[in-house]
Amino acid sequence: MTVQSLDHYLVFTGDLETTKKFYVDTLGLEVGFRPPFEFPGYWLYIDGHATVHLAGDDGTGNFEKYLDKPEAAPDGGTGALDHIAFRADNIADFRTKLEGLDVTYKHRVVPDFDLQQLFFDDPDGLMIELNFYD
Repeated sequence: MTVQSLDHYLVFTGDLETTKKFYVDTLGLEVGFRPPFEFPGYWLYIDGHATVHLAGDDGTGNFEKYLDKPEAAPDGGTGALDHIAFRADNIADFRTKLEGLDVTYKHRVVPDFDLQQLFFDDPDGLMIELNFYD
């Protein structure tokens, strides 16, 4: 028995449409099929795989009920998560895109490793890391 891969991550957001727009416009994810859960949300896809799940708070508590949680933490979270990383290509184009969208980012070069990175926050404060292998 082994873990095979990361399947997806979920962002519980106070502004579902803004968060969806960010992931679609900034990272190029695509909105796709999502089962008819009793709480609002989106599944966002990369190459046919639902990688980012979004869930919104509609005040019904259905999201918490689905996950069998007594209630969401004040920030909607379940614990400490620092950042999520995606592999990407064409760092120059991504920098231009981020600047055009007024997304503040940090550029890092990993020493002694053929890797450049861009770091920025999503609308809910989750740090996104893009990895560009030369």
